[in-house]
Amino acid sequence: MDIEILPAGPIQTNAYLIINKSTQEVIAVDAGPDAFEMIQGELAKNQWQLKALLITHPHWDHILDVYKFVEAGIPVYSHKTAVSEIEHPDSQKAMAIPGLKFIPGKVDTVLSHDETLNLCGFRIEVRDTPGHCPGSLIFYFPDGGCCFTGDVIFDSSVGRTDLPGGDGEALKRSILNQVYTLPDETILYPGHGSSTLVGKEKISNPFITA
Repeated sequence: MDIEILPAGPIQTNAYLIINKSTQEVIAVDAGPDAFEMIQGELAKNQWQLKALLITHPHWDHILDVYKFVEAGIPVYSHKTAVSEIEHPDSQKAMAIPGLKFIPGKVDTVLSHDETLNLCGFRIEVRDTPGHCPGSLIFYFPDGGCCFTGDVIFDSSVGRTDLPGGDGEALKRSILNQVYTLPDETILYPGHGSSTLVGKEKISNPFITA
């Protein structure tokens, strides 16, 4: 497994590419503004084939390019609660930076807690993580020792809970029960900023320690 990080859009939302070098197949995680063009550039340069787009949660800075992936025929996976926001993104205009395009996307596969996916030769555990917003998921790749956490947790921080649907106690439970139960050596790839480790956050995160 190889991973490329592509910070995209006005607030540098991390889009990720998870690459199976043996098959040249790729999974993308999150689709903020400008992510599609950046990802297409990497695919063309390396002759990779994009097979799926996983959405961690439906805030505008993670979903506004979903429609471009849909137009390109890429299957989109998200939590069932995220579907409405992805298909009606203009509901988030009040929270977003002015001047952005809000074009409806489409979800092909609705995901549930504790579901296991098999994509591009990778096994992926889906975990429901409400708190930052409804419809939030993390994607754990046990064979790769890594997890894509969206805005649930960051390096020495956690997701904000003051936006619509946010819930501080729910976020705390999500982190304690779904993130901190992963092996300590698991690499966490968040929606913004640098990666971190489960073990590090459990003992030093100033907001929620194990």
